[in-house]
Amino acid sequence: MKSMQELRETRHLTQRETAKLLDITKEYLSMIECGKRNPSDALKERLAKLYNVSVSDIFLSLKETKRFKK
Repeated sequence: MKSMQELRETRHLTQRETAKLLDITKEYLSMIECGKRNPSDALKERLAKLYNVSVSDIFLSLKETKRFKK
């Protein structure tokens, strides 16, 4: 499974470009990619659609989150 960052880079998008497409800040996208923030279900759906994968493909690939530290 690819990380969110890898999915974004596969589409040749910067964080700034992706954030603009999703109508969020680059900083918030960075926190989501790092596992420091958990986006709303609606934003998860938009991310999945943008990356052409399922929600579980994105969010089960996170290795570390705010609550789950390896």
